[in-house]
Amino acid sequence: MKETLIGKDTKEIGTYLTEFNEPAYKAKQISKWIYQKNVRNFEDMTDLSKDLRAKLLENTQVGKNEVSLKTASNDRTIKYLIKLEDNSTVECVNIFQPDHQTACLSTQVGCNVKCPFCATGLSGFKRNLSVDEILDQYMLMQKESDDRISQIVFMGMGEPMLNYDNTMRSIEILNKEIGIGMRHITISTSGIIKNIRRLMEEKLQLNLAISLHSANSELRNRLVPINKQNPVDELLRLAKEYANVTKRRITFEYVMLKGINDRDQDIDELLTKLNGIHCHINLIPHNPIYSAEKLDATPMSRIKEFQEELAAKGFPVTVRMSRGSSTSSACGQLSVISGKN
Repeated sequence: MKETLIGKDTKEIGTYLTEFNEPAYKAKQISKWIYQKNVRNFEDMTDLSKDLRAKLLENTQVGKNEVSLKTASNDRTIKYLIKLEDNSTVECVNIFQPDHQTACLSTQVGCNVKCPFCATGLSGFKRNLSVDEILDQYMLMQKESDDRISQIVFMGMGEPMLNYDNTMRSIEILNKEIGIGMRHITISTSGIIKNIRRLMEEKLQLNLAISLHSANSELRNRLVPINKQNPVDELLRLAKEYANVTKRRITFEYVMLKGINDRDQDIDELLTKLNGIHCHINLIPHNPIYSAEKLDATPMSRIKEFQEELAAKGFPVTVRMSRGSSTSSACGQLSVISGKN
């Protein structure tokens, strides 16, 4: 089986080169071709000797994944279906914004958190993604983009904090090899307390977004089932500590569901429990999915009222602009089987 180079840093590539009697210093050239120039064909790595290129071709591959399907939305958002080596598939998204592009990456095949408003969780969980499978989503999208994709959000399929080591290793390579600043990288989590604490202790300058959806424990048990093992009150205490330790503002994501978490009592609970936390609240219009449980989107007029009431109490709060919904590429719509939402 050929060795995959995506997922290795320069030092690791150098160590591998010594196994077939090549000097480790050549790894810097190879990593530059892979991570900076996004070249996947060894024959195009023109500053390497013909002999080394032949050895690389015989023994290694840059990446082992491929784009199976690409779908463009009317707002220019592009969703990619990535076929993995074991024939599993994941979806990732290139989000076009006025001044930059953002790669929305997946960390698992499916998801086992099972939020009822999210197609990924309803499609089931298969396995964690390896480091190269996470990174290659970015590389494949960047290869097809005319401009640099400068922002990363781990908001695709899966729960990053349940694939912690591989997620963090991919972030390290995105930062050190590809050159994406930590402050341009966001991890979104449904609230895995033990691994948020691990992340806090690393004191990185990346962004943390917590999928809150309710500050009420009983309601959150329904909307975010892992709340039963990661209680919201403990999660919010940790969020306050995290913001204080890292000096980074927490984002709380809040999908708006009609008659469920958009009531006056939900506002009151948020005001009480988020008090004193250095945070930003991001209200997210619910995007339609196929689900056995009937969940309706909160009307935009009510979302605006909700926003105004929180803002009046001093909370920074915004409404997320939905992108990619015309091709099931928006928040909560990614699925194991492309288009079967």
